Amino acid sequence: MLSIEYPKLNYNVIPTSDLITERISVQEWTAENAVDLIYLPPAYLQSLANNGLLQELDPYIQKTSFSLDAFVPSAVELMKQYGDGKLYGLAPTFYSRALVYNSRLFDQYGVPYPKDQMTWEEIIDLAHQFPKGLTHSYPSNAHFLINIGQTENLQAYNEDTKQITLDSSSWADLLELTLEPLRTGNIALHDLNDNLFLTGEYALGIITYEELIQLEQQGSDLEWKLVTMPTHPAEPDLSHHYVLDGMWAIPASSTESDAAWELIRFFMSDQTAKWSYRSVYGFSSLNAYTSMGQSTSDIEAFYKLRPAYRTSPVPSTIYELLNEAIEQAISGNASAEQALAEIAKKEIQ
Repeated sequence: MLSIEYPKLNYNVIPTSDLITERISVQEWTAENAVDLIYLPPAYLQSLANNGLLQELDPYIQKTSFSLDAFVPSAVELMKQYGDGKLYGLAPTFYSRALVYNSRLFDQYGVPYPKDQMTWEEIIDLAHQFPKGLTHSYPSNAHFLINIGQTENLQAYNEDTKQITLDSSSWADLLELTLEPLRTGNIALHDLNDNLFLTGEYALGIITYEELIQLEQQGSDLEWKLVTMPTHPAEPDLSHHYVLDGMWAIPASSTESDAAWELIRFFMSDQTAKWSYRSVYGFSSLNAYTSMGQSTSDIEAFYKLRPAYRTSPVPSTIYELLNEAIEQAISGNASAEQALAEIAKKEIQ
């Protein structure tokens, strides 16, 4: 794209692999690599910003009358979260999730269609009304349960005390809510390459960006519609399901910052969005290209909610322990409370 748009531009590409794989610290990498423009996962960009190693982009935005109004508001809000309310980077794309439902099955069983901003309890109750209710492609049932818990503002792990915090009545209630449907297969995992919703068996599915592409491209007569992911009743306009692939930023040490900003504007432009429409990198952050050519009118379900403030990552060990606990509870070898209490005794290194 650069060679077409800027045929006389000379540039060098510096790999960020050592930084991304944490072989080297942020400070060391920036000291060793004098770059004018950088594309990084948001967490690394935040670390650079916190260490004063990035330029704030708002002055460039104002100076060049670069309008943020053309972008998906929820995506822009998420970008600002990584700069504590300021913009240190711009993301051309984002990922999200939505609920998809098979309207033909709902009609067949006489069940009311789901709506935007329902609660998890309401969605699971809807799923109960079908032999095969809800399918999802989370890596495990533990990921599914922790996702529900995050929507309910529950914490699985306290990063300050290094303690697992799953031993509570609230977590036990959520596990109890999902146990029977998990046991019977009313709620089921599926592989991305074997999407159970696409077969027409399941009434509801939690759908990713990649699975939306599958739905758009599948040739069957499946009748599907979208609604937002479940929300907390006290915060019905917030979603925990936004992810940015990466963000363009200008290092504080850049000697060509105006040129770097010009390239960021290009990477965030209509032209680039059109070229990369429905790429592997997620939805375009530009409103005009998020749903371009989409056959359904409700794709906004993916991005109409505001992004909830990001929670701390959950250590992978906790997912492993929780999976074991879920299996214990499903098999009847322990109650939900007992299974979760057992996890809380473990220590995370």
